[in-house]
Amino acid sequence: MSRIQPEFKSLALPFAICVTGAVPDASAQGSEGLTGVYSNKSGTLAIVEGSNETLVHFSGSFPQGSSAGTCDCALVVQKKTATNWSLHQAGEEDAWTLRVNPKQFVLESGPSPSCCGAGYSGKDTFARSTSKPLSICKVKVSKAGFHASDAANTPRKAFVVSGDAVEAYVDPVEPDFLAARFQGPQKATAGLLKREDLDCAAEGAPTAAKAPVAADKLQPFAGTWVELTRQGKGFVVLKPCSAATRSFTVKPATGEVEVQLGQEATTMKVTSVEAGKGAGAWVLGLTAADGKPEALQWKTADAAKGTVTVSSPDLFSQSHDYVRQEKKSAFPSKQETGCDEFER
Repeated sequence: MSRIQPEFKSLALPFAICVTGAVPDASAQGSEGLTGVYSNKSGTLAIVEGSNETLVHFSGSFPQGSSAGTCDCALVVQKKTATNWSLHQAGEEDAWTLRVNPKQFVLESGPSPSCCGAGYSGKDTFARSTSKPLSICKVKVSKAGFHASDAANTPRKAFVVSGDAVEAYVDPVEPDFLAARFQGPQKATAGLLKREDLDCAAEGAPTAAKAPVAADKLQPFAGTWVELTRQGKGFVVLKPCSAATRSFTVKPATGEVEVQLGQEATTMKVTSVEAGKGAGAWVLGLTAADGKPEALQWKTADAAKGTVTVSSPDLFSQSHDYVRQEKKSAFPSKQETGCDEFER
């Protein structure tokens, strides 16, 4: 049996946190009424409502010159009404605002949020219909204590015991602590639990791994495609200062797509190919090693020049225009300016 001793102390939050569940009606705000992870084409908004505190985490990317800037903001709710929340980031004076509308959230930052790169617009919108659940983890030690979301991750009195199921955000970078939430008989406790104390493989019955599509179906997409950057009325092949030019390679023989993201790369299986809307349009179903799916929207832009336009919620959320590698010489190559600072 779980033994939870909830705290009602509001703590500053320098750490990301989010858990599952969502209720689409704005008026239905209990201890977990808006808990969930919401997404748009360039980022996510995570909310966890516990009886002890409400935490919000925002991450996203935005155009920053010829590259992309990012936001990674952990916030704690200071004051909330049914339609308007006031939030703060630990160590910052500027307040954020989250407007809770019936169909969407509108997040607005202070004048110059330190958790975002230069040029952030200060505003992001997330549809409430995009809410998704997170992982269910089981406690695998005799007693796992909750920790505060402060810089020291101060231990709390609340804890869960072996076999308890908690909702948790399993961050891809595998941090030492996971943001988690435990629903007790009357109250929900939110906080941080040690990653090593949890088994997050128990998310229900395992599903059969999807097989890659046949080689002949992938043959029209085969080859390496290099990113094009719009400049004026045309395109150039841009060489960034501190990264490789983005590209991806479709391999029919293995049914895989290798994606070069600039400073890192990843490989996905192509598990479906379906015709899209219009001539030259396709939808490629991609599946990551951990089973996460992603739909790649493919559109032939100019068959003679070998150019395509692609988009997807994650891998291709920022880069969309590509040319076959063997035809990239038709476009001028340009080195990104301001590279001196990367050479020092």
